[in-house]
Amino acid sequence: MGMFFLIRGEPPAGAKAQAAARVCAEMGFLQPTILQDDIATLFIYPKRGQERANVVSLPNGDFVAACGTFLFRQKMGEVALRTFYEAFDGNFSLLEDSLCAFALIIKKHGRIFITSDPAGLHHVFRDSNNEIASSSYLVTSSSIEHPTVAKQSVFEYVFQGVVSGNATLLTEVSVLPIGASLVFERGAANLNAPRLAPPVEPWTTSRADLLDRGMAELDAYFRAINLLFQNRITCALSGGFDSRLILAMLRRCGCDPRVYVYGDHNDQDVVLASAMARGEGFRLKILDKGTARIVAVEQFPALVAHNYLWNDGYLHGGIFHGTTEEAERADRTAGGAIGLNGGGGEIFRNFFYLPDGSYSPRQILWSFYSRFDPRICTDRFDTERYYEELERKMLDVTGPMKRFPRPTVEWLYHRFRCRSWDGRTNTVNSQYGFTALPYLQPRITAFAARIPIRWKNHGAFEAELIRTADPRLASYPSTRQHSLAAPPTMKARIGDFTTLLRPTWLRRFSYRAKRPWMKLETGPYLARPYVEAALPEGVEAMRAYFELDRVSDADHMARILTLEYLIRRLGSGVRLET
Repeated sequence: MGMFFLIRGEPPAGAKAQAAARVCAEMGFLQPTILQDDIATLFIYPKRGQERANVVSLPNGDFVAACGTFLFRQKMGEVALRTFYEAFDGNFSLLEDSLCAFALIIKKHGRIFITSDPAGLHHVFRDSNNEIASSSYLVTSSSIEHPTVAKQSVFEYVFQGVVSGNATLLTEVSVLPIGASLVFERGAANLNAPRLAPPVEPWTTSRADLLDRGMAELDAYFRAINLLFQNRITCALSGGFDSRLILAMLRRCGCDPRVYVYGDHNDQDVVLASAMARGEGFRLKILDKGTARIVAVEQFPALVAHNYLWNDGYLHGGIFHGTTEEAERADRTAGGAIGLNGGGGEIFRNFFYLPDGSYSPRQILWSFYSRFDPRICTDRFDTERYYEELERKMLDVTGPMKRFPRPTVEWLYHRFRCRSWDGRTNTVNSQYGFTALPYLQPRITAFAARIPIRWKNHGAFEAELIRTADPRLASYPSTRQHSLAAPPTMKARIGDFTTLLRPTWLRRFSYRAKRPWMKLETGPYLARPYVEAALPEGVEAMRAYFELDRVSDADHMARILTLEYLIRRLGSGVRLET
């Protein structure tokens, strides 16, 4: 299915259910399947462009439904749901036999359970009283009578493009923790959240052995996907590592996927991808967003409203743009195809560009979560408090640790960063069709987190995976200025070391040093006429947090305007946290 929401203890005609259903209709979803009992009412919507939701109802009143892409024990659709229902005894460890990202709702033994995939990449939102749960942020937030905008979340979204951890933009709405489940009984709702176990020791076997093990994990995943979808697979291709490894693995298992690339004909990714397509004889679809028609100022408010609804409120790029992704999302999954996304491929590389060793939570934040300059903020921003809150969120995932061993640092990349960034995007994308994030499959990430970092440096380990999977594809040039058919050049190694050797305490100042020299690139849609058309009352709420005349980063400005719009849509009862 494309989306769901559950209202505890309220009939379909109740006020909260009707308000949530109105939001779903505004978002463009067709009529839902409604299942009701004395515990809760469940609204299940088909994916966009489809007429039937993925749900099985049983004669005894039980049911099982999935939202997103639920593949279980080499089965899909209703067969996968029935197989899971028959095996389920209240223990969600069964989901170790699942693939892809999904939300799962099951009624059995007089209780209703809601959970998400083991990596938490299909987000399930809930209110603080567990009265509503949904795969939509907008639907969940619509049930809050007097919502409170979380100050920390405002700054995280503007600076990073996502809200980290289990938080959302509202203090009253949160994301179901990784591995957790909601259990609804008559008159009660409980959250079961197991403690996660991050790895602390790297693998001690040889590099050749790890390469074999890595290939075995990738082979198992891609063969299972190809078995179920039989060439109905879509993937991107660029000049980098991650998309090429996906294509290499698909070709290795005999799949002929539909391939696309973003950019104009002079873009480096397009040039490199086109060379591979010509040389290997596969078709390549070029998606040039630069050719999109610029809408007139008077049409822009309708476009922003459309982006707001069809992106479930917001994504990392905001909603003040002219690019509508829904046609491309639908095209990638047309005909029952699955769209593979290379998000998280850095699990096979040194994503944080840090030398080997252990690190404190603060050092990780200095290295990767410091893309901000306090000088653009009002006195409501406190740098130390900002870092403290992010540290708390990290430790909620790892458990209490003063320093992270290197495998834990690598594990945090997918469990903390990708879970928020790629999970948010995937949850929206899956409203259109089947989607998958191969690199974030738990078995693959569990393996990759423990690869010694010295073998990940300069992309060497991932390049070797590509060479093993498809030597011909590896032989083409890359954005690394060399083919992936050979080890990294000395020039590439020296270039990487300029970042690797920069101490963490210094990295936190890198963005602050550059920001005063930035010039705000507004493009058409951040220019004053467009902003005033979409926000005729001006920017008011965000002035409590930001000195707008000091903002010189276009990404930051787009997110600030997005937040202003979201707050307006919440209505007069909204409160801003001080």
